[in-house]
Amino acid sequence: MSEQKTYEMIGSDGEEYGPFTIQELKETLSQGRANAQTKIRETGSEEWHPLGQIIGSNTSGEAQPLDVHKALGDGWALFREHLWLLVGAAAIVLVIIVAASMIPTGQLFVQGPMMGGLIILILKLSRQGQAEVGDVFLGFQNYWLLLSATLVQGVIVFVSMMPGLIVLIIGAVVIGSGDGEPNSNSLGIALLIAGGLLLLILTVIASILMFFMVHLVADKRGTFGDALSATYKGGKMNFWSLLGMTIILALVSVLIILPTLGIGLFFAPPLAAAVGVKAYEQIFPTHSTTLESQ
Repeated sequence: MSEQKTYEMIGSDGEEYGPFTIQELKETLSQGRANAQTKIRETGSEEWHPLGQIIGSNTSGEAQPLDVHKALGDGWALFREHLWLLVGAAAIVLVIIVAASMIPTGQLFVQGPMMGGLIILILKLSRQGQAEVGDVFLGFQNYWLLLSATLVQGVIVFVSMMPGLIVLIIGAVVIGSGDGEPNSNSLGIALLIAGGLLLLILTVIASILMFFMVHLVADKRGTFGDALSATYKGGKMNFWSLLGMTIILALVSVLIILPTLGIGLFFAPPLAAAVGVKAYEQIFPTHSTTLESQ
C-alpha cells in the first residue's frame, strides 16, 4: 500500500532526514524545500534515487495551460509584498551584468548565473514566503548548467534569426547594385521589409519557445535535456498566452520607465521576473499525479 511506504532524504546540508510519507515528500517539493534532484530512498533500501524520478515533477510530462490574468495578478501581489527585496536583488543583477558587459564577452559569463539566482530568490519567496538578498548569488552553485542554458537559449534564438538576416542582406545588395534604378530600389525595399518582418517573427517564436529554459535549470527540474524539451513543450502549448503576457509586460515597463526618467528601470525588471516565475509555476507545477501510483 502506498500509504505504508516511507522514504529517507538527503538534505542540502548533506544530512539524512526522514522517514517521510509520499504526501510529505510532495509537500516538501511543492514548498521548495527539495527539488527533482534531491536524493531519496525507500526506508530499508540501500539505493538512492532522485526525488523527481520517484514522485515526478512534471518536467518531462505534459505542460499545463497558462492563465495570463492569474500570472499577472499573482506576480504583482508577490512584487508588492516583497517590493524592496526584489528591487534590491534586481538592482544587484543589473549592476553586475552591466559591469561585466564592459569586458569583452564578460556579460556572457555572468548573465545566466545571475538571472538564475534572481529566479531562485523569487521562487523561494513564492514557495516559502521568505528569502535573503544574498540568494541572488545562488545561481553560481549551478554555474555551468546555467551558463550552458543561457548559451543554448542564445544560440537557438540567433539561428532562428538567420533567414530574416539573409533576406535583409539580399535586399541591401539589390539596392546597392541597382545603380538607382526604380525597379531595383522597389525590389530591394520590398526585401528589406520582408526580411525585417521575418526576423521579428522568427525571433519572437524562438524566444517564446525558450522562455523557461533558465527557470527550469535554476529550479533543477530534471536533466539539461529535460529542461530543453520542457521549455519547448510549455512554450509551444502556451505560445499565444506567453506572447500576450510579454506584450503586456513590455507596455507596463514603458509606462513605468518613461515617466520616471529611467528610475523605473529598477522596478520594471523585478516585476516582470515575478510575473514570469508565477507563469512558470503554473505551466510546470511541482506536484504530480504519479504520486498516487507509488
